[in-house]
Amino acid sequence: MNVNHTRSKTLGWLGALAAASLLASGQAQAGAYGLAVNELNNFRITTSAGTLSLAGANRNASDSAFFEGGVAVNPRAVNTGPAANADVLQVCSGGGCGGLPQNHYAPSPSSTLEFARGDAHAFGNMLNGGSTVRAVAEAQRNTVGAATSTAGDTLTGSVNLTLSSAGFITFSFMGRRDLRTSVTTMGDKSSVSIMDIFNISCNNSSPVGCLSNANADGVIFQFAPDGDANNGSDVNGNHTVGSLDPFSLNMTAGTNDPATGRAFTNGFAMFSLTSNFALPAGSYTLNFSKSTRTDIVVIDPLQVPEPGTLFLLGAGLAALAFTRRQPK
Repeated sequence: MNVNHTRSKTLGWLGALAAASLLASGQAQAGAYGLAVNELNNFRITTSAGTLSLAGANRNASDSAFFEGGVAVNPRAVNTGPAANADVLQVCSGGGCGGLPQNHYAPSPSSTLEFARGDAHAFGNMLNGGSTVRAVAEAQRNTVGAATSTAGDTLTGSVNLTLSSAGFITFSFMGRRDLRTSVTTMGDKSSVSIMDIFNISCNNSSPVGCLSNANADGVIFQFAPDGDANNGSDVNGNHTVGSLDPFSLNMTAGTNDPATGRAFTNGFAMFSLTSNFALPAGSYTLNFSKSTRTDIVVIDPLQVPEPGTLFLLGAGLAALAFTRRQPK
């Protein structure tokens, strides 16, 4: 029996196995998915005494989507008035945009679709009957590259909130969130975020002494839901009795590990916060900001060999080295 021939044949199989494993790793399925949904229904501002009025409000809605290798889009809709609707058409970039309906706030994961989409709109009067504001950013990628989507709605500009008499101010709404991140290959990245911030600040027409109750930015009252009713979101650092803050609407989640997909999904719940002092009668500025964002990156699977592949590669190299050391 030729021992050297048998040894060489065995080591040759090891080398071939290592090469085949490397080839298989290059064909591994990569992918990343991210979803950020932020919805508020029946959003209202009320006062404990007198009446409230809004004047000169601009309501903006904006979406953007970027898919590497596709067309980046970034539209915006602007409407004036406290009850004006702002509904920009959904934007989408990538090869999987067909069939994704307008104003769709449910997840759309697929094993074949690749896309980045954003959609936001706002309608209704926050002083009479309540308003609705919604935003979604979603992206999925199964090939090497990056994708980003954002959506947001803001109430900005010369927004004058006038109190007819001194009173406590209350923000209240029904809110939900849906954040999901997942990757299929170690090293791929998925990151999602949502944000909701509401505040009232002093302006040039505000009552004398307004700034004495405000922070350095002139904000006199703020609500940024963080999910902790004992951790105040107003500028004075506390909630009032009876405030509701069931979960955070200002958060970021992400993963780059297939074993640690993350999801923060909550149905509609009641949120509210009342100022812990009565605002004097007069004029103030109302600011409102809402946004969602999704960022995903899929890397080249060849750049991230799996542990088994590394072992076989080492075995193959060792086999080749051992073969070269044998006497002829």
